[in-house]
Amino acid sequence: MNTATDGPAVRTGSGIFTRPAGISESTRWLFLWLAVVSVILALPGMLLTARGGLLALGLFAATALVGSLSTGFLRRRTLLAADLIDALALMAFALASPKASSVVMVMFGALWFRSLYGSGARALLRVSVYSAVLGSLFVVWPLVREEPIGTGAGAVLGLLPTMFFTVLIARQLGKSLIARDQSMGRDRVLAATGSQLLGATNTSAILALAWTAAAEFCAATPGLRLVLLVPDGRTLRVEGTTGNFQNVPGRLTGEVLYSRPGTSVARILDPAPLNAAVGAPLMWECLNFEGQEERSWLLVGAPGKVPTDAILSVRGLIGQVALAVRNSQAHEALSAQARTDSLTGLHNRASLLAELSESLLVGTEGAGLQVLFLDLDDFKDVNDELGHRAGDVVLIELAARLRECVRPTDICARLGGDEFAVLLHGAGLAEATRIAQRIVDAVAEPFLVGADSMRVGASIGIATPVAGVTIDELVHQADVAMYAAKAKGKGRVEAFAPGLLGADRYHTIHV
Repeated sequence: MNTATDGPAVRTGSGIFTRPAGISESTRWLFLWLAVVSVILALPGMLLTARGGLLALGLFAATALVGSLSTGFLRRRTLLAADLIDALALMAFALASPKASSVVMVMFGALWFRSLYGSGARALLRVSVYSAVLGSLFVVWPLVREEPIGTGAGAVLGLLPTMFFTVLIARQLGKSLIARDQSMGRDRVLAATGSQLLGATNTSAILALAWTAAAEFCAATPGLRLVLLVPDGRTLRVEGTTGNFQNVPGRLTGEVLYSRPGTSVARILDPAPLNAAVGAPLMWECLNFEGQEERSWLLVGAPGKVPTDAILSVRGLIGQVALAVRNSQAHEALSAQARTDSLTGLHNRASLLAELSESLLVGTEGAGLQVLFLDLDDFKDVNDELGHRAGDVVLIELAARLRECVRPTDICARLGGDEFAVLLHGAGLAEATRIAQRIVDAVAEPFLVGADSMRVGASIGIATPVAGVTIDELVHQADVAMYAAKAKGKGRVEAFAPGLLGADRYHTIHV
């Protein structure tokens, strides 16, 4: 572990009297109390034998040692100054005790606790300092106590190898506990993200959830960094990062990665630009990221070595995102099918009515809403003479001409058969009439069906909504106006007006 803080980002609980959540923090708490209790158990012998300044020195040393250990637990780190304080306190504690061997239990308790923090090099330095304390006791003891150190000297020196093994075991235990805590933290993130992704149907929302989860991965795994790269010409565009970066470049040179042509497989060639962005040398792994339409890679970096469990967690997140994106795309495709006419690609009747309902709900009629109903003239002749396939060709071409005649914000729909409609926003009756006439003229042009040329016409009715009008009433008005155009000679545009075609022709049409 190369970080001073190895455990979870947040400790649950407060002080040293509340056992924290998380297996690594809970174990550190237990080892803290092992060290504290070892100091308490060694105090009676000191109190019974030491007097005057020596007793005061011993009590001060015990207090300093407990305070140093507790501070390390609360701050979740061990400073070099704390190791020096521990060493001096252990020396003073031993000198105030009836036997030099009394400090051994205290020293081992402190070693077990301290070894769960910091780097391996610091742990070896610490045990070397503690060993120096034991060795120096043979020199200092006779000067302070004016009596021999006792027959237990050989046993004390014989504990030195055991101290080194204790540190190695404690370090391995600490690494295992921390790795398990980090893995459990990432698993919780994966589970929560998976639940959130179940309800996400928008690709942007899915990617936002993915980056939130990635940030939580980095918080649960100190030192972890993630970078998303997308090829852009000869460079790599940095699409996103999470973790601790000193600076985030917008682009990296293409030499950072080697991508096998025709595949999504890539490997890192030059990590220098990545390390420069982090501000420290890291080891990097390259994973194919399937959450975007573009080919892209997610780079995972960590000091020393990228934890295997972290790679598995990131792969799991990528899998969740890829599945959610596919589901989103399928949902969007189904939604589009539900709104689209399968032959022409225009809106269908249901979609048009939904748009019309929304427009009427927000009172768009005041902003210039116009409804155009279009029915082809003599379209039956095309089907009778050339067949329904030829009729479909005409309808597809008609849809294309409709799109060319209207504005980008207007909505074109096929209602069924040879009936079409156009919904205009922000248009007065005069502009609606001009657009309708443009459609009539466009439809009048010949349609090429194979080697044949066919002509059809279009009759268009226009209805303008007024306050309080219902969808049924508005559709009925457009329909009446369209039939009025047919009745006046076809290939015409007619706007609805009260009394059109006679009162006996009015009836409500439900669509």
